Amino acid sequence: MLSFRKPSGSTDIAHLTGGGWHARAQEIAAPEVPDHASLDHIARHRRILLLQGPNGPFFSRLRDLLLAKGRHVTKVNFNGGDDFFYRSGDVVHYTEPMVLWESFLRNLLAERCIDAIVVFGTSRRHHRIAVRLAESLGIAFWAFEEGYVRPDYITLEPGGVNADSPLAPLAMTDIPKLNTPSKPRKFQHSFRKMALYSFWYFAGGMLGARGYRHYRHHKPFGVHELAQWVRSAYRKQYFRWQERQLRERLLANDHPHFFLVALQVYNDSQIRVHSPWRRIEDFIEWTIHSFAEHAPVDSVLVFKHHPMDRGHTDYATTIEACAVRFGAGGRIVYIHDAHLPSLLHRCMGLITINSTTGLQALFHRVPVIALGRCFYAKPGLTYQGPLDAFWNDPGTVDMNTYARFRNYLVRVSQINSSFYADDMLLPVPDHRRWRGYRLMPARLLCAVGLIAADTYSGRPWGIANAVDMLAAIFVG
Repeated sequence: MLSFRKPSGSTDIAHLTGGGWHARAQEIAAPEVPDHASLDHIARHRRILLLQGPNGPFFSRLRDLLLAKGRHVTKVNFNGGDDFFYRSGDVVHYTEPMVLWESFLRNLLAERCIDAIVVFGTSRRHHRIAVRLAESLGIAFWAFEEGYVRPDYITLEPGGVNADSPLAPLAMTDIPKLNTPSKPRKFQHSFRKMALYSFWYFAGGMLGARGYRHYRHHKPFGVHELAQWVRSAYRKQYFRWQERQLRERLLANDHPHFFLVALQVYNDSQIRVHSPWRRIEDFIEWTIHSFAEHAPVDSVLVFKHHPMDRGHTDYATTIEACAVRFGAGGRIVYIHDAHLPSLLHRCMGLITINSTTGLQALFHRVPVIALGRCFYAKPGLTYQGPLDAFWNDPGTVDMNTYARFRNYLVRVSQINSSFYADDMLLPVPDHRRWRGYRLMPARLLCAVGLIAADTYSGRPWGIANAVDMLAAIFVG
């Protein structure tokens, strides 16, 4: 029988209501009207420690906001990408092996008298250690994550996110009925800016690898990783052309009856930590076997590739082999770049491990079964039976229950902002600077040449040298 590992830091959780930062899970539903999620929750603490944040300048802007409120902010940098985007203020560089991280962090918390730790994501190893330590010491722990409700929100929760969210243990009867949130602000070019920031974070990680010899990123810094992102851009265009007839078939008025499987990124920590599988291939095999044995013979199973995983993996061989082995040949479809909402409008049900795509499916009235641990997999909201039974009777979505959950979710965990494109948090570049980006290829070539010359000149070298040089070339 498959079993789940209990996540660290899941015993005691805080909530967003005034005071009570360390209330237990059963107490979180007490207030009828909880506080709105807000950056002000972090500003309530006086001495704040930032660990790793989202790629880009968000944490440096958060520092500026907190300093303006009279707070003391310390940041730990773990690699050259962190150094590239967070350079000033009270910065500590952690260059030791991970086995020494807990003792290092314990000493740092004591020296700086820290009363709150802030991170992005809770599944990275150093963040998992930090949340356990914060709980044992009675220190508040706040976690950012990409928005559960996308694209115009970011997530901020106490104690953890995703399966570690304080929302996870709540029953629907514990969730008060709230008014529908007001229409959110919209943000332009968020994905494009995220891609640009990720490129520079990756470049900084490569340039600073010598100074952080023990650091291991979840996507290794190196030329091979860069090549996979280049391949992703190529594959996007290739699959858009190759799959055009398949898209037309699935989106036609007389489309086949199909179930949709939302694949997640191959190294998603939510799979390793909060599901019975270690690999996406194992999940694919499990799902196809169940479909072949129990689904109606006139139904089709559609696997949708994750767009952020396009250059890293391709499951065509695995899916085809499993379809043949389990006698489902001709009934299994694999697609990369179809419009997800359009597929959701036409599918009979969504199968996911624990992706927030499940929330998007519920919004479109699509029954959802979540096979891993996640905060929204609740009786009355998602399908609670086994996958074998889901194919024949997925049920329907109670939209009143969904609206109740979504309104509460937005209020207590979602901030109408963007890590990458919110002008209220990030400085708006002037037109002269944007005109300078037209010379980006030449400037990049110049920067690489200068850094290479500096590296092999025999002079002492570090990430600070590279950052200063890049800043001089690109910022001026």
